[in-house]
Amino acid sequence: MESSFLLEVSMIRYALAAVICVLGLAGLAGCASAPVAPAPLPWQDQAFEYSPALVTVGKNELFRADPELTALLASPRVQEMTTPQRLKHLLALIFGEDRQRFGYAAGHSTTAAETWRNGRGDCLSLTVMTYSAARVLGMAVQTQEVRAPAVFDRRGQLDVVNQHVNVMFLRAHRDLRDAEARDVVVDFDPDFASRRPGSPLTEDGLLARYYNNVAAEHLGKGRRALAYAHFKAAIEADPSYAAPYGNLAVLYRDAGLLAQAEELLHRAIALADTADVPLHTLHQLLMEQGRTAEAQRFARRIEAGRARDPYHWIGMGLRHLNDGEIRQAIGALETAKELTSGFDEIHRYLALAYARNGEPTKARDELARVASMTGDARLVSKLKRKLRDMPQ
Repeated sequence: MESSFLLEVSMIRYALAAVICVLGLAGLAGCASAPVAPAPLPWQDQAFEYSPALVTVGKNELFRADPELTALLASPRVQEMTTPQRLKHLLALIFGEDRQRFGYAAGHSTTAAETWRNGRGDCLSLTVMTYSAARVLGMAVQTQEVRAPAVFDRRGQLDVVNQHVNVMFLRAHRDLRDAEARDVVVDFDPDFASRRPGSPLTEDGLLARYYNNVAAEHLGKGRRALAYAHFKAAIEADPSYAAPYGNLAVLYRDAGLLAQAEELLHRAIALADTADVPLHTLHQLLMEQGRTAEAQRFARRIEAGRARDPYHWIGMGLRHLNDGEIRQAIGALETAKELTSGFDEIHRYLALAYARNGEPTKARDELARVASMTGDARLVSKLKRKLRDMPQ
């Protein structure tokens, strides 16, 4: 029986767009590290019939807004708006008053113009479109990658592990009533929305994540030449981005290029802030070759990392919640709480778990912590209504 291998892609889950207000983060936009120059890589152009022409989308095309959207944003009335008015107009134009104008399309990333024309997209596509629209408006905007609990999506013999991106409007205010300039985060998965800053992404970094997503889609459908070309394009666009190295290793492994796959996995592990996926893939690769002692060393490293990783416990807690295993969810989320400080989303999830477990006092205590941490009365009121309306 074939084993299932892991791929990493930028987040493809989607729910209502979340708008989060953040103070004092504008200076972080300039903190992105310069791309790391790669050492020679084990390219296999001949084996995968490589041609640069297989990659048909360049950076300009990815970020070019649709002419219809550009015309709507370039009108004199819009150009005369203040920054907070522009943000409000942009969100209403793209998402509609109920934030549900654009539908969810899993597993397929598109350019800014395609996303607008299609009226749907995955999270990366919606992020790119929003960023491109903000550029048309001349707004200060930054895309960022945000740590979130791992979300697994099985596609045949591949398990896709989703990463998460969102958009930050710098010092844009939340609405016209705000007296202070605030950074505003637009997030397309409010389940994982957070006030903590992410890692700023350059346009090349976002382009690399687009190529990586496209490559993963091709790999899942058995289009090896296209997968190879796009993984290579992702690495060349942003050599510091770890995911395409590990994903390309999966393609190499399937082609019997085991030594080259192992080399790429070590590269991915060295680059990744959180290396669970390439470590897991390397462990499987070593086990398949009978290198059990080496594999066990990496297995211990994986387990040690998970035990200290709050996102592992948050993800486990959410999975238990979704499966109706409430006591297990509470245990995992309490562990995450012990490992962290300032993670208001953990208290949101715990409030939900305690309410489902028939412990309203503990649920209210967690909501009080959310209120003290966020100062967001509207959020707390919304959570209270959600818990009140929950079936008992």
